[in-house]
Amino acid sequence: MIDLFAVPPGEDEAFRATWEAEAPPGQALYRALGEEARFRFAGVPDGAEEGVLLIAAPFAFGALEGHRGFIGARVDGTLAAVFFSSPLMHHRAVRAGLAPAGTLYQRVGGASRGGAPRSG
Repeated sequence: MIDLFAVPPGEDEAFRATWEAEAPPGQALYRALGEEARFRFAGVPDGAEEGVLLIAAPFAFGALEGHRGFIGARVDGTLAAVFFSSPLMHHRAVRAGLAPAGTLYQRVGGASRGGAPRSG
């Protein structure tokens, strides 16, 4: 399950300490790259170690298969977690009409159980 957290600026340290103590096993913590994001943190099961994460409404991401910089994606309830190798690769996918624009996140914590994002 993807969890989104609206953490006020200045409370990052306290939030991260609480999250690390209480996070479910295998849950990775991501922080929005932009300060203007409504949800500045996201918890994602078995998130990718590298690259960036786009959280969006589910869309037809099958067209991204084989696209340079696309790592994988999965739908989790009403949200999709889409992993790209970099913000540039996400930008190129948006320009090609393959992915929506949106807030990008970068991994900042959490233990991995060795899982990888699933495609499709």
